[in-house]
Amino acid sequence: MTLRVMAFSAPQFIVGAAGDRSLSSGDPASMFNACRVAAAAADRPGTAWSRSNWASGRRSRRSTTKLFHDLPGAIETLDATLPVLQPNLVLIGAMSICMPGAVACAEIVRAHLGDDVLIVLGGRHATETMWVDKRSGAVQHHRASPLRLIADERISNVFDIVVSGDGEDAIRELGEIVEETIDAGGRARDSRMRLERLSAAAGEFVAGTVISGHIALVSGKAGALSMNMLPAPAEMFGVGARFDVLGNLPTAHVFSDVGRGCIYDCAFCSERISVTGAPRAFASSADRLHERLLAAARTVAEDYPGEDGASAFVEDSTLLGWNAKLVDRFESLVEQAPHGVRVGGQATIDQILARPDIAHQLSRCGLEYVFIGVETPEPGSVGGFSKDIGARHGNWLDRAARAFDILEQADIKIGVSLLFGLGEGWRERDALLGALATWRRNASVRTVSMNWAVQHPLCGQDGGLGYEYLDWALDPGPLLDVMRHFGEASTRYTISGGTAPELNEAIDIVSRVDAVMERKPLELEKSDG
Repeated sequence: MTLRVMAFSAPQFIVGAAGDRSLSSGDPASMFNACRVAAAAADRPGTAWSRSNWASGRRSRRSTTKLFHDLPGAIETLDATLPVLQPNLVLIGAMSICMPGAVACAEIVRAHLGDDVLIVLGGRHATETMWVDKRSGAVQHHRASPLRLIADERISNVFDIVVSGDGEDAIRELGEIVEETIDAGGRARDSRMRLERLSAAAGEFVAGTVISGHIALVSGKAGALSMNMLPAPAEMFGVGARFDVLGNLPTAHVFSDVGRGCIYDCAFCSERISVTGAPRAFASSADRLHERLLAAARTVAEDYPGEDGASAFVEDSTLLGWNAKLVDRFESLVEQAPHGVRVGGQATIDQILARPDIAHQLSRCGLEYVFIGVETPEPGSVGGFSKDIGARHGNWLDRAARAFDILEQADIKIGVSLLFGLGEGWRERDALLGALATWRRNASVRTVSMNWAVQHPLCGQDGGLGYEYLDWALDPGPLLDVMRHFGEASTRYTISGGTAPELNEAIDIVSRVDAVMERKPLELEKSDG
């Protein structure tokens, strides 16, 4: 029987989409990234994927790869799609605060399709709650591990297989297993009984299933993924996002695949190096980035022939590590083969201050926008800010202002991330928002992302909080109506020493940011409390 696939990112909200103040994309970029090896297999004759519904090109793949924002929207799409498509492999990606949505969606899939579908969970939550201990080599489970929750009967057995780590080749192999299982007379869900077959997939991953209350596990034994052989997600799935700050052109999400996370180890961050691991194939990242930008340009030219070019946002934690050698290599590649893409990326304050010349180099290579995590006015008072490496050269906000001046001189626009709920008081918030107003007047600050600190599982580095993440991060009501304008927020999953958002303070923050950014204010009503 033909393999039929559906993939989606689980919804974050119990009701209502992300607010227009949040910097959210219209593309499920992480899901595209995870499924790109499988998508490439669909273009290769002789594979199960080449006989699947993904074999008709990137438009067909895109139509069955979804980004869900809220549960009602997910239900509507699933109820309309599942009876028609009848997928026998459903792939779900989830962050920790999306776990209630992942469970709810999996239950809907199971209700529609029964044992004729294999439901697979992956993504950041799976990776942070099931991992291999570096010392003992044993697989460890956080309290919120989906497999542990199933085994302990905290949730029903809605996820047939959970994949932690490098899922790209494991997903490809799963498609082959599902087709073989069905052709042998089994049902799609029976594929979990062939879990050991996944060991043939490349990459550093652990996959597991729960059979009769017991967790069975397998890990990859085919060696590391070749970063240089991974296909460009844009070419596999197309480009649907558009970022205003990059000219509102079709905006590809581009990865150089230098690693799973950040080179720094900030305690509050889910991309900290102690959780995601060290960079991989760092030396060749400039070559990969150049090729991915060329791929984005080709894809947009093919799919949007009337558009005046393409744009791309580089999702690496910091663009080429702001490394002089890598940037030199990138510049030489761009000189040999210009990509013509308007580029955005990320860097830290102290990286920019240490090498201001790199800003000018990258500007010549198409960089127009840099997004910077300022987060808080006094990193030292919060603690755990690994990226605060230049404290001896001035206070954090003054250094930020100097970094912004450097970017402005290089004709690069600026985006800023603000993080609340770290335990700061109104004095610190006032200083941060006051600085934002100054930056807006004096520098090219074009975008602001508001976030509320949320505790992630972090492979057990969560200060012993041990959240299960089975309840929605925010309940319906006035507070949710405000917090949906934050990139990430929760009243339940606060960090150690942090605080949960309250309605009036959230409204004050949004109102002050709106005033700075000269936006029409939201119509929000404070509580009497």
